Amino acid sequence: MVDVLRVTLLGAVLATASADAGGAISTPETTEIVSAKQDISPLYLGLGFTVANFHSCGSGCTYEDKTYGGMLRLGYDLNSNLGFEARVSRSFWGEGPFGGVPLQYMGIFVKPQISLGENFNLYGLLGYGYTENLGNGARLNYFDSDDGFSAGVGVEYRLSSKKYVDEQRGDSEGRWSLFLDYQRLLIKSSVPAMDLVTFGLRYDFDSLRQQRTDTTEN
Repeated sequence: MVDVLRVTLLGAVLATASADAGGAISTPETTEIVSAKQDISPLYLGLGFTVANFHSCGSGCTYEDKTYGGMLRLGYDLNSNLGFEARVSRSFWGEGPFGGVPLQYMGIFVKPQISLGENFNLYGLLGYGYTENLGNGARLNYFDSDDGFSAGVGVEYRLSSKKYVDEQRGDSEGRWSLFLDYQRLLIKSSVPAMDLVTFGLRYDFDSLRQQRTDTTEN
């Protein structure tokens, strides 16, 4: 009788332990984690120092001088071969027989471009612009204001070949570039030749790109 009771109690203990062990077992669950990666945006902003050349001739007189100023450019690179850009510039200090012809310019452009290695980018500017002479007196005899076709060519040098910002180190490499370009402000036979040379700095904005990762938890 004692042996039967012992066998019965042992069986009950084993059954309880088996049930407890079965309850502790869990099936693996897959969880999708969405993370954000910081990358370079197609949107950029540039600021430069300009040298404007003004050449005019009329009624046996010639006029030529240079003025100096600044230029602001805002653009969007649609892809590695095509972008769009808007520009505003103004010259405010110059030299010449009348102290220089101060020019104000604004334009919008299609920007074909091609990469020359990892750091260099060659681009063109084809678009429409408006130029105004902000001078007075005798200078207005040569040019007042006009609008029409405008074009240019330039090169950019990326200060780092890195294409994105490192979130762990907070690195800003890859967002800054130097640029140098030449523009003919208006391409028309009825206006004086006005050329603009600009040297400056370009900044590429950041963007957040989502990444999805599947992880398994036991």
